[in-house]
Amino acid sequence: MTRPPVDRPWSLRGRLVRRVVLGASLSWLAGVGLAALVIAHEMSELMDDTLEDAARLTLDLYRGTGDTGTGDAGMGDVGAAARQAGTIRIVAAGTEVAGAPWPPLARDGGQDVPGWRVFRLSEGPLAVEVGQSDDWRRDELVESLGWLVALMLPVLLAALVAVRGAVASALRPATRLAQLLRERSARDLSPVDAGRLPVELAPIPEALNGYLDTIRARIEAERQFATNAAHELRTPVAAASAQAQLIAVGLADGDAAGRLAGALGRMGDLIERLLQLSRAEAGAGIGAGPADLVRVTRMVIADLGLPVLFDDAELPALMVAADPDAVALILRNLLRNAADHGTGTPRVTLSPEPALTVTNPVAPGARFRHGMFDKSARSQGAGVGLALVARVAQAQGIAVDYAMDDGCARVTLRFAPAR
Repeated sequence: MTRPPVDRPWSLRGRLVRRVVLGASLSWLAGVGLAALVIAHEMSELMDDTLEDAARLTLDLYRGTGDTGTGDAGMGDVGAAARQAGTIRIVAAGTEVAGAPWPPLARDGGQDVPGWRVFRLSEGPLAVEVGQSDDWRRDELVESLGWLVALMLPVLLAALVAVRGAVASALRPATRLAQLLRERSARDLSPVDAGRLPVELAPIPEALNGYLDTIRARIEAERQFATNAAHELRTPVAAASAQAQLIAVGLADGDAAGRLAGALGRMGDLIERLLQLSRAEAGAGIGAGPADLVRVTRMVIADLGLPVLFDDAELPALMVAADPDAVALILRNLLRNAADHGTGTPRVTLSPEPALTVTNPVAPGARFRHGMFDKSARSQGAGVGLALVARVAQAQGIAVDYAMDDGCARVTLRFAPAR
């Protein structure tokens, strides 16, 4: 049985330092490598120039002695020149005056022979070959590169220390913000004062403050909801309790049972509305559709059992991008409000936009009440109908337009067509 991988905590500063140090080290190595190539090339040219100068000097010195044979006159100066240049071969009139460990060369100029770099210079019967071993040239190059690395290594170390300090300094605002959040209480919903943050980190406290605002608003809405719900439920519960007590002691009149049933019915209706509102805000049981407005409207009207005029515009079907249950919930609340607060028969009209409009005549001074538990003094409802409509419509992406003119209330639902 394999265990799931464990996510280990990691440090942003540590990761940045490691990556920047790695990048700086690789750049340093690349720079040293390029410098080594340049130094090797320049030193090779310098050594070649040294060989050529030594060959010319030896040729001039030997020619200046006037000896074209095998005599030893002037060989002291020539030997000194040979020791300065490396190893030397002198050939005068076909006779080798001074020998060398490489085979004789036939042409002038710099040449590579096994284990040696040789420069040959000739003038008439006199030829001079000056050579340097590859081992010696390599040792000189390695020594030069060693000094280069030794001199550049402190620069690298200083750069690494500077990088570590710069990363720590650059991340200090982020560490301060983390410490501030760590010290906050879970109950503290006040805005986060992030101070001066770089532009890369500024969206963090802004988004966090947005979340805190939303949480504060929802908590306040829940408190207000609980207060209003308790207030609204107190009246029907008290009425039902009073009627039940009268019936229990035998003091109730003949209509007591009806009043008790009415109080319980209003309480049940309120509880149903509150549950619908809670489910709508949580998005429980609501999908994405599609829905047939013609069919849903007919089912809702039949279920309510209220007198409603329905104009389907002779459409056999009208498909929209909305959940059928959500559409039915919205329409049911609109028709109940229209029946409870209107003065005539509600009317439902469909149009191919697609749109659905609910109209009903109202008394003078009537207005839409969108707030939670906001209702008129004469209303027998719970005051949550339009709030419920707004929540569900927003969740489904349905646009809702309200209009009140000429004694007629009009609510239009505009849907997106189903694909």
